[in-house]
Amino acid sequence: MLAPYEIAYVQDASCPAGKVLKVTGVIRGLHRKKACVTLASDQASLAVATP
Repeated sequence: MLAPYEIAYVQDASCPAGKVLKVTGVIRGLHRKKACVTLASDQASLAVATP
C-alpha cells in the first residue's frame, strides 16, 4: 500500500532491461501511475528488496 504521491521503484519483467517500474501512489479511488524509468546510480543503491 502506498500513500498518496509516495513513489516505489520495482524491478520486474514488465520493463525492458536497464529500466525499473516507477509506481506512484494516488488518492483513493484513482489508479496508480506506473512508468518504466532508468534509475540514476545513487537511486539504484538505496535498497534491494527480495520477495
